[in-house]
Amino acid sequence: MNEYYFIGGDNKEYGPYSVEQIKGLAAENRLNGNSNMRTAEGDWKPAFTYPELGLQSGPAQGYQQAALNPQAVQQMVSGPATFMMVLSIISIPLNLLWLAVSVSGDLPGFFDNLPPELREQVVFQGVTGIGYYSLGLIADIVILIGAVKMKASHSYELAITAGILSIIFHTCNCCCLGLGSGIWALVILSKPAVKAMFAQNKMMR
Repeated sequence: MNEYYFIGGDNKEYGPYSVEQIKGLAAENRLNGNSNMRTAEGDWKPAFTYPELGLQSGPAQGYQQAALNPQAVQQMVSGPATFMMVLSIISIPLNLLWLAVSVSGDLPGFFDNLPPELREQVVFQGVTGIGYYSLGLIADIVILIGAVKMKASHSYELAITAGILSIIFHTCNCCCLGLGSGIWALVILSKPAVKAMFAQNKMMR
C-alpha cells in the first residue's frame, strides 16, 4: 500500500499518510488536488495526478494551504548556486594554467616570482599533473553548469552533483570555501519545498 507525503502551507513536508488519511485531510481542507505530493519512492507532483486519491485540480473552498512560493525557493537556491558559480569561474582558468604547465613543463623565470604555495602546485606536473588538473577542469565545468541549473531550479540531479563536486574539488583549491558552498547547496537542495519546485519545473518542460 502506498504512503503519501505532501507539502504543507508552511512549505514543510508532512507524512507518511495512507489513502484514507489523505482523503480525510482533503476533507478538512488541509490539502487539495494542487498540493505537491509524492509517494515514498516517487517524485513530487500535483496530488490530482494520483487517481486513487480522487482529488480534483483547482483550489477547494476554504482551502488554507499556501501555494509553493517560487520566490522563496529562488532566494534559497540563489546563494549557494552563485557561490559555486564564482568558485568554478575562478578555478577554471587556474586549472587551465596548471594543466598547460604540466603538459609543457616548468617555465624558468616566469614562476620564480610566484608565491611559494603556487610554486608548490607548479612542481606537481607530469602525467599525474595532467590527470589531476584535467579532472579538476572537467569537475569545474560540471559544477558551473550544475550551479547555473540550480539557480534556475532545473535539473535536480545535476545540482546535487555540483554540490558534491564542489566539496571534493574546491575544498583544497579554494581555501575550503568549496566545502562550505557544497554543504550549503546540499542542505538547501534537501528541503522539501526546493525538491517540489525542481519537480514542478521538470513537469512543465
